Amino acid sequence: MDRGDFDLEQYEIDFADMQHYEENALVDLERVEKLTHWEPSDYERYYLPRLRLAGIKDKTSIVLQNSADLHLHTQWSDGDDLERVLKQALRIGLDAIAVTDHDVIQGAFVARRLAHERRLPLAIVPGVEISSLEGHIGALFVMKTIPKDLSASETVRLIHEAGGIAVAHHPYSPRWLDKVLGVQLGCGDLIKTVPFDAIECSNAVPGSGVKYNIAAMEAMRKQHVSVAVTGGSDAHYAAFVGKGKTYYAGNEGILSLRNSLHYGFTQGSEAYWKTGEKMHYYFRLVRAVARNSFQRFGSVN
Repeated sequence: MDRGDFDLEQYEIDFADMQHYEENALVDLERVEKLTHWEPSDYERYYLPRLRLAGIKDKTSIVLQNSADLHLHTQWSDGDDLERVLKQALRIGLDAIAVTDHDVIQGAFVARRLAHERRLPLAIVPGVEISSLEGHIGALFVMKTIPKDLSASETVRLIHEAGGIAVAHHPYSPRWLDKVLGVQLGCGDLIKTVPFDAIECSNAVPGSGVKYNIAAMEAMRKQHVSVAVTGGSDAHYAAFVGKGKTYYAGNEGILSLRNSLHYGFTQGSEAYWKTGEKMHYYFRLVRAVARNSFQRFGSVN
């Protein structure tokens, strides 16, 4: 993009035009919070993408490329402090995150409200990671949680009934870990028959663990599963937020994300792991496995 496309006068015009979205952010959030099905607030749909385009004279020829972490946890289940999660998401420049605590949605609602109250340049997808009998399933863009301990097909049906997007989280997770935790983490070959909207093919894990992501990609290719591909950090520790990302295009903020997932236009990716980060990750994993061997928390945190 030519530097001549940026203009101080255009910035002033754009920020004046966006001011009412900023001023009414909380009022509009309260409107959509009362709905039974998810809708974006004007702040999420209009203000945030226009903030990125501010100062550019000709916006008609630009399609924004956006990134999100669609799988992470906070203290509402077994993750890190929400404040640290938000700080990390902002530090690395994500456009959106999905708060997907285990079987509870309250943390996602709190995060969404904080983003509006503080006028953060970050959209929050309300979500849940549901413990189905046949594997963990992400429910994105929902306004309520879904009962756990149901079949995968029934869980997905209820997600769709709630207006949400159903994601098969880490479908080919290691079987030894399932046995240690006493739960089934991934839906496995059910991605071929259950009507998921997306498959998480990039669940951030360092080292040889990537083979489970490759297994998901290969299964989609061989079985011609043509749905969206997502990436998520599955972070239970704030420093790992953004290690897995979902990329999507569009100029309508979080609505572009939902539409991209619905029509299968997203892609997932994983970040580079530094040696110290790998050591920290595996230290926490070993500790979690040891703890779950005795207490059966059903978690890798």
